[in-house]
Amino acid sequence: MKHFLEHTTFHVGRRSFLLGTAGTLAVGLSASLTRPKMSEAHAAPLLPPTPVPGGIDVSPLIPSPIHIFVPGPETITLPFTRFTLQGLDVEPSTITDFQGVTAQAYHVGTASGSDGITYNLETDVRIYEGDYVAEDGSRCQGTFAHL
Repeated sequence: MKHFLEHTTFHVGRRSFLLGTAGTLAVGLSASLTRPKMSEAHAAPLLPPTPVPGGIDVSPLIPSPIHIFVPGPETITLPFTRFTLQGLDVEPSTITDFQGVTAQAYHVGTASGSDGITYNLETDVRIYEGDYVAEDGSRCQGTFAHL
């Protein structure tokens, strides 16, 4: 039996892409609604988390790896960056000593600009909410997102 994506062509418009991304962010950030809010008088800036060791090499021009892994089925290669997903037991978080929730979505397709040009589109959207150890060794709680 063929997978439905093998005989279906998708075109994602800018509006659909933005709504999908907003939905992914909303699901990930909704976890933070269950935690009590700090009062404005006591709110402090988040301390930066410690990145995971290792990662992926993206270019010979960048001497050190980006502290990120690409979880997902190893049979999938993203079409534009040519990254092969690294497996289902790969850490989705980019934060060391993290305990919480991670939501992730890959978007792949084309987008049409207002200038009439079609652009290749590939994203990796991740949201993290939970407890972590900051670079200075202190224990913190926060919500992060990267696109």
